[in-house]
Amino acid sequence: MFFIYWHNNSKSEAMKQQPTPRYFVGVDGGGTKCRAELYDSQGKLLGAGISGSANIARHGNTATQSIATAVAQAFTAANVSDTEITETVVCAGLAGANLPSAAAALRQWQHPFRAFHFTSDLATAIYGAHGGQNGAVLVIGTGSCAAAMVDGKLTQFGGHGFLLGDKGSGAWLGKQAVMYTLEALDGVVPQDELTAAVCNHYQCDTPTALVDRLNQAHPGSFGEMCPAILSLAGANLASATALVTRGSAYLSDIARKAITLSQGQLVMTGGVAEAMQPWLDSDIRDALTATQFGPEWGAVLLHQKGDLGDAL
Repeated sequence: MFFIYWHNNSKSEAMKQQPTPRYFVGVDGGGTKCRAELYDSQGKLLGAGISGSANIARHGNTATQSIATAVAQAFTAANVSDTEITETVVCAGLAGANLPSAAAALRQWQHPFRAFHFTSDLATAIYGAHGGQNGAVLVIGTGSCAAAMVDGKLTQFGGHGFLLGDKGSGAWLGKQAVMYTLEALDGVVPQDELTAAVCNHYQCDTPTALVDRLNQAHPGSFGEMCPAILSLAGANLASATALVTRGSAYLSDIARKAITLSQGQLVMTGGVAEAMQPWLDSDIRDALTATQFGPEWGAVLLHQKGDLGDAL
């Protein structure tokens, strides 16, 4: 079943005596951005807000700040007083929430909401995409992964983070391009339009400068190169095409496993999904179907269907 957590600043007994909340917020927190959507009690979308990274495994304090900021922006966009935030139930799907250590740390957050429910961004993405029904999802954004939903059970493929996985993602493509550029600057491989694009983007023209610039960089900094890489691959530049082909082959493999397990159709989501779609294997493209709901509403659906509980 889902790894789903519940946290309300120890106000559970008091909450039982309170009426149904007037507002719910669904949050989709990824490695690059955090998006929050504000709904009324009837499920009507009122407003949305966007902030920075909400990967709780890599950037715990930044993630909680991003959640709070995106929620506040959603209230502003809806012209609803921010005094209502303390009476609002927030349901979030967050990158890194599947890791026990990250989830344990997040449960210590003294959030300002009436209640705060969270699970992984993958769980809310697939739940929203298929409306809670069986199916598969392929996520391609700053990170990457695939998953299958079968009778409420979520099985994940990939999604092991920037350091150890996320092959085919925007950050992975950027990192591979930087590594190729370092080899080119060392004279191991020829310089070309890809290496020039990397050097120009990061304003570095020596290996030392490039390493110094990116040695402590976040995944999103590498993901900034993704549009240029895909553009050069589309123009048949050999080095860029090789990177994209290698990444898309992996993405096709994990998507195929998810489709086979779920025996359903595939939904793609994430900021790089549309651009990567033409590079996927034909059988994967043939299995694609439209998304029913976004991950923000998927998070709210999980709560409303009673699938959120205490430290499941």
